[in-house]
Amino acid sequence: MKNLIFIFCTVALSINTNAQVFCSISVTPMDTTICLGDSVQMTAVANLITNSGQQFNFNGGALPPGWTTTGGGAYASPCEPSLDGTPYYWASTAGATPQIATAAFDVTCGGSIMFDMDYAIQGQAFPCEGMEVWDEGVELQYSVSGGPWTPIIYYAPDGNSWPSKAVMLASGTWLGVNAPFSQTTYVPAGTTNAYTSWASYSVPIPAAAQSASTSFRWIQTASSSATNDNWGLDNIIINSTGTPCGNNTVVNWSNGLMDINQYYLTPTGDSTFIALVYDTMGNFQCQSQPITINIHPDVMTYSLVDTVYSYCRTTSPTAQINNFGGTFGPWGVNWTDIPSTNNPVSFPISGVEQETLIYHVDITDGCNYIRQDSVVVIVNQTLEIDTMYTFPSSACEPDGAVSGVAIGLTMTSGQPFYNWTGPNTNPGPYDVDASVLEDIPSGWYYFTVTDDVCTVTDSAFVEPVDPPIAQITANPNSGCTPLQVNFVNSSQNASNYYWDFGNGQSLSISNTNSQNQTYTSNATIMLIAYSTPTCADTTYASVSVVTCGCTDQAAVNYDPTAILDDGNCQYPEPFVIVPNVFTPNGDLSNNLFELQLENTVQLQLTITNRWGNIMYTADQDLTQIGATIGWNGKTPSGRDAEEGTYFYNYVATGIVGQIVEGHGFLELIRD
Repeated sequence: MKNLIFIFCTVALSINTNAQVFCSISVTPMDTTICLGDSVQMTAVANLITNSGQQFNFNGGALPPGWTTTGGGAYASPCEPSLDGTPYYWASTAGATPQIATAAFDVTCGGSIMFDMDYAIQGQAFPCEGMEVWDEGVELQYSVSGGPWTPIIYYAPDGNSWPSKAVMLASGTWLGVNAPFSQTTYVPAGTTNAYTSWASYSVPIPAAAQSASTSFRWIQTASSSATNDNWGLDNIIINSTGTPCGNNTVVNWSNGLMDINQYYLTPTGDSTFIALVYDTMGNFQCQSQPITINIHPDVMTYSLVDTVYSYCRTTSPTAQINNFGGTFGPWGVNWTDIPSTNNPVSFPISGVEQETLIYHVDITDGCNYIRQDSVVVIVNQTLEIDTMYTFPSSACEPDGAVSGVAIGLTMTSGQPFYNWTGPNTNPGPYDVDASVLEDIPSGWYYFTVTDDVCTVTDSAFVEPVDPPIAQITANPNSGCTPLQVNFVNSSQNASNYYWDFGNGQSLSISNTNSQNQTYTSNATIMLIAYSTPTCADTTYASVSVVTCGCTDQAAVNYDPTAILDDGNCQYPEPFVIVPNVFTPNGDLSNNLFELQLENTVQLQLTITNRWGNIMYTADQDLTQIGATIGWNGKTPSGRDAEEGTYFYNYVATGIVGQIVEGHGFLELIRD
């Protein structure tokens, strides 16, 4: 529960109990309206003033001692009579700013400033000509100990009051016209309001003004001329005493509260109270006017649609609560499902083409009375791209196509907007307003349709027709002249082929059959594979042809012109001649038993006597420099072998591994 302190409206009632005592009471607030459950602080300021120096009038036709004034001032009754029919102070510009200021008073106990005031009516003759512009009103101010003047209240020429002229300007309200104010907005001639006839006013002394030396001033800071915008004051009372405060009155209340100046009231219904003032001896002095506290009724009204529609899944519908009435602001709006306090509000949707959502709202007024309502959101998107057609594109030229079909169009006139972009990027090099896009390469294409309420987008991929790939394999791709070569055509995505075999032969064919050709020299073979007459691929193969023969100089058929050995080299057989006698007698002739060899690279030789004893054995690689085999007629122990017959056995290995074996008898003779 909140406590409200109202300081904008007071009432005072004065009763003179005798010639020396003045009773007054100021009650705050008066005749106010609060919200149910709120508290209001009731404050009564009562004074029994015995000092007549705080009551002033102009019956003597002069300014009170210590007071000052500028501008023209008359102390008489130049226009309508005052409330008591006596002379009053009447202000006019007269070449200076009209103002009247009091002497300094001790107002440390607070209280109120009481006075009678009257504004002249606009359009009357001087000196009774009234105010017509917003800044020509009178402002009541105070000054503490000779300091600057501070506004207390500003009485605007239209009958309204504000805490100051600056506050009125900031509020933006003047004769029902919003700010900025204009000097051409005037109070019409002859207009009357609360200030255009004599009335009594009571203004609480602000806390900041409660000092031992406070002056008060009524000032008109703007005026049309010396003969315009007149106003008057009378019966001014500085209803306050100095220290000690509050020791000469007792305040009781008609609702039973006794001896209390301030309390909080939480009424449950409309209530009326009166503050009663007694002196400290218990003698009744005066009472306030009736104080009415009203409970503001819960009668809030507003307007809000029940249902909103969105015909596009990407468009959030909005709603606004309008025509607040029946009560006062500030108005509060809280969409609890979003949540949001915006008004108007945009309703979130989930992006599907058909859905129904409900959003709830709490609506409050200045009393925080609440209304609960809701809005149904219906999303019904009819626009959609029903079908996308694609036609593939050749790899060698842009001959593809794509088209889209939209249904559920909403058009009041004209045609929907179609747009194609692509390929592969969005946007791309294509940007066409049409439902069909032709002669395009392979890639992604994006189709957008926009009608009166929505935009939808879809995409399609134009497939590429695989390009022709020419491929050939030569088997073999090198060899001896004349070389027979088989060519295998493994090309892909082609239907026609052109062969140039590089040997003077060519062929155009519509199949991938293998081809055979004969070569006597090196050649480069070309194959062109066509998918269309303008879309082809080309590949090449090489064939190497050389002269072949025997390249081994050891062969009997060695060909010095051959580059590649043909594997047909022919080699001679080993040839062995064995002597049948030798004479190892030291005469340097026929002293060694040797075999005569031809075409032999390895020789094994064994010699035995008649009893099979080995006299000599050898196994020698004859390709080594200086290698020889021969028996010198010695036994293995180094003695001379006896004359006689011996047995030999040999194995001769030829150049390419041929084997020739032989055995027989030999004679060893020494003499």
